[in-house]
Amino acid sequence: AASLQRGGPLKQLSATRVGRMQAASRAGSGGPAAEGQGKPRRVLLTNDDGPESPFFARFAAGLREHLRWNTFVCLPDSNWSYVSKSLKPPVTDFRVDRKTEQDAHVPISPASCVNLGLYQLCEDCDLVISGPNVGHNVGQAAVLSSGTVGAALEGCIHGRKAIAISFPFKGWGSWTDADIEAAVAVALDVTQDLWRNWDGDNGGEAAPGAMFYNVNVPLWAARESEASGRAMERVETAIDPAAGYTSLFSIGEDGAVKWDPTGQRVFDSPDAQEGGDVACVRDGKVSITRLKPTFQPANR
Repeated sequence: AASLQRGGPLKQLSATRVGRMQAASRAGSGGPAAEGQGKPRRVLLTNDDGPESPFFARFAAGLREHLRWNTFVCLPDSNWSYVSKSLKPPVTDFRVDRKTEQDAHVPISPASCVNLGLYQLCEDCDLVISGPNVGHNVGQAAVLSSGTVGAALEGCIHGRKAIAISFPFKGWGSWTDADIEAAVAVALDVTQDLWRNWDGDNGGEAAPGAMFYNVNVPLWAARESEASGRAMERVETAIDPAAGYTSLFSIGEDGAVKWDPTGQRVFDSPDAQEGGDVACVRDGKVSITRLKPTFQPANR
């Protein structure tokens, strides 16, 4: 048995940083980012839901227009959920579908998009962002299966700082435009804060490739927090090893096998561990988990 190893603890946020984060969260995504702050040289952005994601375009626009970060998009041209860090070779050669000079769609997995981007399309990238995922990536089963997390992992093992972002929801299509806008604003602020404080928060383990972040911003809570004028609480979490999906398939009377995920909504689990990512999302807080790209041998 093996699993991604969790990184060490984040430092406590200073009062100054908390105040700045709260002000930024209340401001939303309408204003420009502050000048004079360190920015990535270039961001490589991908997802595992493909171009039809209801969250992706708004987040990409926020990176470019609000944070003013130079952002290159390399996106799967279809949905690649549940593929983890698959690098399955394409069946045939393909051409990059250039939507714009900074936006490319390709028929390969999220992790493959990152590899193609890093070595062929935007070699000067120093930050990989994957997401926002449509749905949660909390709990061991989801994190190890996630194409969103897998893409960030690919960036990490190739020596880049990397962040996976997900937007948990309580029902498919239950979100509103206001929910998305609020969650995007929070995600942008968290992303910027992680970038600015990467070295300080991670001590001697901050070198690119040593660790990456998995961030979950619950959609329903982001809007509620914005409406109340309070910044969402951000919590350093561990991956909950217990909560997760059960059966993913069903077999009909005709013998046909159908993709039919069942089981409890993970953040409704009564067994969610306190201090874990599942309980954090359940409580309407932003979960931030540091992960090392290391598979550890099981104890004998």
